[in-house]
Amino acid sequence: MPVRLLTGPAGSGKTAFVVERLIEALRSNRYGVQLLVPTATLAEHLQNRVAREGLVFRRHLIQTLSGFIDRWAGDPPQVADAVLYLIVEEAVARANRPEFRRVAGLPGFSAAVARTIGEFSAAGCDSRRLGEHLPDSPLGAAFLSVYRETDRILKRQGWALRAERLERAAARIRNEGTGGIETVWLDGFHALPDPELAVIEALGDHADVTLTLGDTDAGEALRGRLWAMGFEEERAAGHREAPELTLVRASGIEREAEEIARRIVDEAAAGRPFREIGIIIRAAETYVPVLRATLERFAIPARFYFDSELGRHAAVRFLTSTVDAMLSGWDHATTLAALRLAPRFADSPAMDRFDFRVGELAPDSGLGGLKALLEDVEGPLAHLIDSVATIEEWRSFEMQPADWALRFRSLRNLFRAARPPERADHELALLWRGQSTALDLFDQAASEAAQALDPEGPLGIGEFWRALKSVVRLKPLRLEDGRRNVVHILSAPEARQWVLPVVFVCGLVEGQFPQFHLEDPFFPDAARTSLQAAGIRVRTAREFESEERALFDSAITRATEQATLSYPEFDAGGEGNLPSLFLEGLALEAEETCPVRPQPRSVLTAPPPPVIHEPQLLATLRLKTTRLAPTALESYQQCPFQYFGSHLLRLQPRPARPEERLDFRAQGKIVHAVLAAWYRSPEEIGALFDRIFEESREQNRIPTGYHTERLRQAMRDDLERFAADATWPRLNFRSRMEEKFEFPLNESLRIAGRIDRVDTAADGRTYILDYKYSAAQRLKEMLKNGDQFQAPLYLMAAEKVLGAKPAGVFYVGLKGVVAYAGWSEAPFLEADPIPEEWLAGAARRALHLVEEIRQGRIAAAPLNTRQCRLCDSRDVCRIEVIRPAAAGGIP
Repeated sequence: MPVRLLTGPAGSGKTAFVVERLIEALRSNRYGVQLLVPTATLAEHLQNRVAREGLVFRRHLIQTLSGFIDRWAGDPPQVADAVLYLIVEEAVARANRPEFRRVAGLPGFSAAVARTIGEFSAAGCDSRRLGEHLPDSPLGAAFLSVYRETDRILKRQGWALRAERLERAAARIRNEGTGGIETVWLDGFHALPDPELAVIEALGDHADVTLTLGDTDAGEALRGRLWAMGFEEERAAGHREAPELTLVRASGIEREAEEIARRIVDEAAAGRPFREIGIIIRAAETYVPVLRATLERFAIPARFYFDSELGRHAAVRFLTSTVDAMLSGWDHATTLAALRLAPRFADSPAMDRFDFRVGELAPDSGLGGLKALLEDVEGPLAHLIDSVATIEEWRSFEMQPADWALRFRSLRNLFRAARPPERADHELALLWRGQSTALDLFDQAASEAAQALDPEGPLGIGEFWRALKSVVRLKPLRLEDGRRNVVHILSAPEARQWVLPVVFVCGLVEGQFPQFHLEDPFFPDAARTSLQAAGIRVRTAREFESEERALFDSAITRATEQATLSYPEFDAGGEGNLPSLFLEGLALEAEETCPVRPQPRSVLTAPPPPVIHEPQLLATLRLKTTRLAPTALESYQQCPFQYFGSHLLRLQPRPARPEERLDFRAQGKIVHAVLAAWYRSPEEIGALFDRIFEESREQNRIPTGYHTERLRQAMRDDLERFAADATWPRLNFRSRMEEKFEFPLNESLRIAGRIDRVDTAADGRTYILDYKYSAAQRLKEMLKNGDQFQAPLYLMAAEKVLGAKPAGVFYVGLKGVVAYAGWSEAPFLEADPIPEEWLAGAARRALHLVEEIRQGRIAAAPLNTRQCRLCDSRDVCRIEVIRPAAAGGIP
């Protein structure tokens, strides 16, 4: 039968020729035809292309080569990638080569071995053939021993690598024929290893075969082998005009993505369907997240032809986190993280209350303790905990891998999707399909883990769970998206057989496009050259780099009208990027990006600043502001919304994690408690601190460890330094600690608080001291801030309540060095003079602020935005979002 090789450069119409021949055959009712392509997405793309011609046909007429050979390959089945990884892990352990001993336990090492085994197998080189032609390589013999062990395990467990199945299919086709298939086209292949060539050669014995091949370095190398197989070369006669090329330089990757989105919006506004636009990327891990967020923000429908990690899907994370929680002995923090992923409770008030209770008592463990915290919490949450508790008994089971797989497939019953609304949009439908697909793949992963394990007897949950988690981590997830009018986001290899009117090629910087390829650690290029001489066609790093050039040339010719190339001038760290060397020969002048901001989907006028108008609420505000502390006034002055959240609503922040509980506030409380006790009953301050610190640590459930000990020792050193410091003439004063006060500022407002220390001299002069567990620099900043209420109101309290003659007020910094900063009526410790009208001015400001509170003004308007990071209400007011938008910036 004739075998043809249809060659030509990109844009010469090879794919169009093949599709036209297929359409002609279908219109003539000739169904003994077959179009084979390398990838499932390309098969789907060509199926849709033929279907748009109004033809009805069976989908298997256009399919992948892998799918095509299944009917001839028979058993044993092809080993899944995740199962091969587990088998390689076992083979590495069994081989126990000293060369690999230090890295054998690392997941990345087994993945590298599995990848190289897959490459050699695809080239038709099993462990036997590699042993016959083993090149001189430092790690070659060690790799061969692992490869041989892998082949033995595969054979024992009834698996086959892809090359073996291809060879078996080729032999069967050669002996039995093609089963009625008369014409075969193969399109989109750029590298055909020996096992695939054997299948093509077998097809040529019984059918008319046409193979398309591009004018690339890889194509040139393959052409000689195809001539030797009897292929007759024919040059494609078609020609496509080169698209108009544009080069865009953006300041960063985010601006680059926005510029692409802006141009897509312009194309759509001019009447172009989204389906005629594509974006080609080479560095998926860098560009997919940014493009996904940007296109969604611009309301551009897009389909991403990329796999994600199954283990990152919310449904699978819930299942895996639940098992991890059980194996941890139901550690409360681990269990809470799992329960937070339950779809019906993730954002519920019941879960929030439960979260706070668990956080306050952490660290702790055990289901009994969790259930004890469920008082006053709705029944469904208790039912959820009872549901996940059913797997507790698994801890004691020992079973065969297949039985464990059945158990783990039942885990999906724990995941109960949230009740759907009355009307579902596309995004919600995609979410549901994603949940179903992810749960199905989790079941599949459990089966694959069982197939990979070959124990001598029953095993416990720990060993099976380690295998299953490895499979879940490696298993890809691609969600079905049947939308047609979408922008196509493609990888550079995937895009080679796509043709679209408008194409964007982004990320054209060195290291991303082209990517750098290092020599293989097991078989460097010299060893691979030796293997090539023996007829084993494995590629060198140089050949991989030449493939990068072929990918670029293909990418810029995927467009029929307009191809826009772009690159970011700077990376995320502000360092300059080196533009791709592939741009040097294009002689394009780079255009700058335009500032862009997506048009809101609905026009909203900016709301006025929030003000409380309800009379009953205003009466409540007046009642709650009859007695205030100086710190409350400072809080309102810093931000009305901060005061509203913390002092009026008394919103509580989420309990800190145990390792974060010894924060600066907790340290300050401990230091104040030590100083108060020390002045009341003087003793060695170090021993006193040790006792009070340990009491606080136990009370607040602060874990021991390096971080806690480091902070404890620093606090102890600071207090001992203060006790030994002679800067303040302590013996000349009578001291009172933790002095409470309350006095009227007018008929409707009383100021109340507590002073850390009051020192009174023999002549009646009184000094106020306020301890700050902060550095001296912080004291200087406080001294410069003339709007503080604490200092002047403390002086007023000393005069009105204590009947003293206020002579000064000082902040005492204790962290690092002992420092005094404040105000005094007479020269003392380099203090600033007390400002004129200081007390009266503070009283007027206080009354003004209280009147604003009583008028219901609660706007998020921080006086100093640098302090917003310390505010417990920062996630509610969203001030960091509001301010740039109000200034006209780009969100």
